[in-house]
Amino acid sequence: MIDFELVQNAVSEMIVGAVSYTPRLLTTLLILLLGWLIARVLGAVVKRLADRFHLQSLLARTGVQAGLERAEIKKSGADLLYMFVFWIIFLNFILIGLEHLGLDTAVEPLRNLIAFLPRLLAALATLTAGILLAQFLGRAAQAALSGMDVEFHAEVGQGVNILLIIMVVIVVLEQLGINATILTTVFTNVLTIVIGGLALAFGLGGRGVVRNVLAGYYAREQFGAGDIIMVNGEVGSLEGIGTLNAEIRVGDELLIVPNTRLTETAVRITNTKSTEKFNQ
Repeated sequence: MIDFELVQNAVSEMIVGAVSYTPRLLTTLLILLLGWLIARVLGAVVKRLADRFHLQSLLARTGVQAGLERAEIKKSGADLLYMFVFWIIFLNFILIGLEHLGLDTAVEPLRNLIAFLPRLLAALATLTAGILLAQFLGRAAQAALSGMDVEFHAEVGQGVNILLIIMVVIVVLEQLGINATILTTVFTNVLTIVIGGLALAFGLGGRGVVRNVLAGYYAREQFGAGDIIMVNGEVGSLEGIGTLNAEIRVGDELLIVPNTRLTETAVRITNTKSTEKFNQ
């Protein structure tokens, strides 16, 4: 036979438990509603600030926007930032609600996720700022070498850009708590080998190259385009001073001489046609 008294006691306990749990459930729902509203408002404020400071153009300049498009992410940078801020705030209120309900099993994983999100945002900000700085310094190096008429200025500028971006990526990985020791070691070894190889090349066989590069820099301060000069008995019009060599127009021929000929030997300027020097 069915023990109706036992069933009645079980149902009574369920009803009492549900009634006692209802206030906490209602309070949790209010907490979630309040969190949703606050997250929406603060997210909208951050989105408006992002639009005002032209976040989209910054992402386009750093190549981040192109990467998002390749990943078929159609939202703008401001929209993504809004979603990020919204979920950081709303997840904190969800965490409060779970703690209020006593669901400790779900609290710890969510707490770890919430602790990771600010680091992710900081890493993304570091990556964006680092790429912008790398591009600026790369262009600055390229412009400086271009002003010295160094022929490989574009390659050097690109190399500076890539070098700095690799350093930024290592910093970002460390911010995210990812062990970048192997990457750092490989990067350091490769950089050491490259610098050592260049130093050895200049030390053993590149002395003449260095002399001509420096001579070209000083010659541009002394001579101007169109100057009629005499070098080693040859008279012609100075067409230009490159990284290693100078070009002199002698009649219908173009005479190529090392830059050191302009600085380490006697050069006679027979007619100055230029109004300014190469470096001015």
